[in-house]
Amino acid sequence: METHQLKLFEHYLKDFSREKSGKKLGKRTIHGVFTLAKHIPESFPGENVKELKLKYAAYLRKRGYPIARYALWLYLKSLGYEERDIKEIVSFERTTSTALTDQQKLAKSVLSKKELLYLVENIENLRDNLIIRMLYDTGARVSELTNLKLKDLDLSTREVFLLGKGNKPRTVFFQKTTAKILKKYLKSEQIASPNELIFKIKPITVWYNLKKLGKELISRDLRPHMLRHTRLQHMADQGVDSFLIKSYAGHSDIATTQIYVKASKYQGKMAFERAGDVWKNEKKK
Repeated sequence: METHQLKLFEHYLKDFSREKSGKKLGKRTIHGVFTLAKHIPESFPGENVKELKLKYAAYLRKRGYPIARYALWLYLKSLGYEERDIKEIVSFERTTSTALTDQQKLAKSVLSKKELLYLVENIENLRDNLIIRMLYDTGARVSELTNLKLKDLDLSTREVFLLGKGNKPRTVFFQKTTAKILKKYLKSEQIASPNELIFKIKPITVWYNLKKLGKELISRDLRPHMLRHTRLQHMADQGVDSFLIKSYAGHSDIATTQIYVKASKYQGKMAFERAGDVWKNEKKK
């Protein structure tokens, strides 16, 4: 997109209000959409829908993740295209207000322990390795992680103070191995001021880096939130109580947490073990 259209689009994003809620777009959303807008081929009002589909096919193939589709949707909206025409060009998967819609989608968002270990064992970049570990250990959202300051960490107790959705505070923890890597990272980056950010990068940068690493190392479309899903699912698989998981994750509704519990193998394993071993007293043949 050319500079002139980028400026017009930026003004549109700042003025845009959601139809149902009337809410404006957040600063992070505007930043993410505007960053992607630079890669969107320029269009003009009144173009043929079939031609637009061809024009944006490469963009959607390369950047098929939700925020990239949302950026294109907003751009076409800014040009005055009808909703039905935009939907023909940009398709979205249905979502609900909860973090996940069903167990099938959850399964696609969870890494196995083998995949997780393979990732951290093969990521040489210190910062990216630490980000993977911190996202998993803490179950933090990517925005929570990128807003972390040195004063939010307690290395002696391995605690992290997070400010979640709705400015709700919670305390989470990280493992000893992660603590060693964190100390090494803080020293290498010379982070000493209490109000200094730990990771001086935007959430969208974390998105790009993890997507690249996921494809290269485990052939998965890796996203930051997958580490959160993975952590909570692993907790459920170990039989951790759903209310404890809810507290750790900062969920406002226990129904969201229950999705992990329902998908957990722990419940099935417990049922299997309680049923007993019918072959235990079988006579030897």
